[in-house]
Amino acid sequence: AHTHTRSARGVVVVVQEQQYMLRGGAAGGAFSSVVVSFSSRSRFVHQRRRVRAGKHFATKTSSGLMSANANNHGGRYHATSSDQFQTPTLKFDNSSKAFSDVGQQLFDRLSFIGKPKALETLFREDETLAKNVDEKTMKLIEAFLESAKKEKASSTVIQTGTRENEKKKTVVQEIAIGVLPTQVSRHNDASGAHGLQEIAKGTCGDGKTRRVVIASENESDFGSLVNALTRAFPVFSMKSKGSSSSEKEEETKPEPMVVALSGASEATSKKAKAISEAVELACRMVDTPPTSMDPQGMVDEALAAAKRVGGVKSQVWRDKELRRDGMGCIAAVGQSASTDGREPALIRLTFVPKGVKASERPIALVGKGISFDTGGLSLKVGGSMPGMKADMGGAAAMLGAFEALAKCSTEGTITLKQPLELLMCVAENAIGSGAIRNDDVITSYAGKTVELNNTDAEGRLVLADGVSYASKTLNATHLIDMATLTGAQMVATGSKFSGIVCNDDDFELLAVKCGKVSGDLAHPLPFAPEFFNSEFDSKVADMKNSVKNRANAQSSCAAQFVYNHVDDEWKEKGGKWLHVDMAGPSTHDSGRGTGYGVGLLVSLVEELNK
Repeated sequence: AHTHTRSARGVVVVVQEQQYMLRGGAAGGAFSSVVVSFSSRSRFVHQRRRVRAGKHFATKTSSGLMSANANNHGGRYHATSSDQFQTPTLKFDNSSKAFSDVGQQLFDRLSFIGKPKALETLFREDETLAKNVDEKTMKLIEAFLESAKKEKASSTVIQTGTRENEKKKTVVQEIAIGVLPTQVSRHNDASGAHGLQEIAKGTCGDGKTRRVVIASENESDFGSLVNALTRAFPVFSMKSKGSSSSEKEEETKPEPMVVALSGASEATSKKAKAISEAVELACRMVDTPPTSMDPQGMVDEALAAAKRVGGVKSQVWRDKELRRDGMGCIAAVGQSASTDGREPALIRLTFVPKGVKASERPIALVGKGISFDTGGLSLKVGGSMPGMKADMGGAAAMLGAFEALAKCSTEGTITLKQPLELLMCVAENAIGSGAIRNDDVITSYAGKTVELNNTDAEGRLVLADGVSYASKTLNATHLIDMATLTGAQMVATGSKFSGIVCNDDDFELLAVKCGKVSGDLAHPLPFAPEFFNSEFDSKVADMKNSVKNRANAQSSCAAQFVYNHVDDEWKEKGGKWLHVDMAGPSTHDSGRGTGYGVGLLVSLVEELNK
């Protein structure tokens, strides 16, 4: 052992590569190598601070032992703030020039993206392009647009010249054309945004100064197109620079793309920018490892977003307050991690638009924020645990959408006629001696008892407290919950569509419509309590938390469990509820976050306020 300390309250052992906190036990407890066994849980060390491998330890125990050399935040390990590893990718500026007054191309790559007709109009009517793009290049562009396929996106890159950089090296300058499909199925977004995601990197390139012009004849398409462009360029990376020379690093480091929206009004451009920034936030949160994006990290992100907008009120419940106020489901899911200082949280943000009374009934957004999901004692096995940092994708998207809506309301680009409430239901589903067990019975904020038969069905538990609070206490007119809830959603609606469950026909149709407008596609699943409630029958509690028959519409059943905790009186008075299961579209195949849900929620809330 590198260092060891004994006390009447416990034993701390630190080895060169990893720290072990050994709990319980009395002074003089025996240990061999790094294998130590104690039986008394009553003397648990209440807080642990961990440090990176190879570093000295920094641990605070109940006996008061302290050694520094860690980044400490409130008695827990917090490696760094996520935004330290964020690289800006997009910069919106419709006024930026593509060419100098003497015809010099000001960016190494000029990219133009749109459907053939929109691009033809752009090159024909834009005087700057007509003046500075030579005839040979223009003919190549025209030929490419004429040959473009209707059902598939395509791109081409044309060399236009060269320049010499500060190091006397030759840099090739180019014009790139990205053509979006004009023929899509009836369930798809008509803007062709799915095609933009496919060709974005090839069209826009990297490692160069870039200006991207998105052209559209339909102003309502810009939101989905910007959404697609943003999610194609992740902002988070913790990769080291390695052995590359500083000269090579300087040459290849990408600069933010300057994005211009051809044909968009100023209001549309501002709204698109807000959505893009919100998608970047959601993607960054999902991509950040749980060393930083633990429950406290998510609280930090929410409070930072509230501060950026201004006029947003916040309230945070942690373990003690959750138990005091009867939010037993969130507290139970997070109680194992809580023993190590990673306490669960319910985060509430409230935005009241200018001219709206705070007493007006709000629209409520409730997001699942599981910072990491081991499955609990129903442990994820067979390689299914890696990637579970993304299990907070619903809460991340809702935070991004909340900030975008509040910002657009403040700027006057979106009119909100009622308050907006956000509830982020945050916990880490960890394993340990403090973990909840199958056969435990817990009580939700709705006052309903739940017998656990699957600790890996934890997302619905934290949502149960959130939707109950939103309906019972906040009395929202519309309640929307969003979660990476079930793998069965991917079987039902795939990786591009979320599965939605709704108790109102009109609300469901509106959600599908907004999915097509935003590019965040959504498809309905059955809402049928009479068919699904029996799946949760329990002999000792009001319900179990997982189904008896896993072949019986699992995604709809999971949504039904959540709906069972929505206030009964609120339902009877006509409250409208929408559940969005976005387990599939929340991440790319690579595991990177997509920011799915931001565009859908912005569009949906905007429509509800018309």
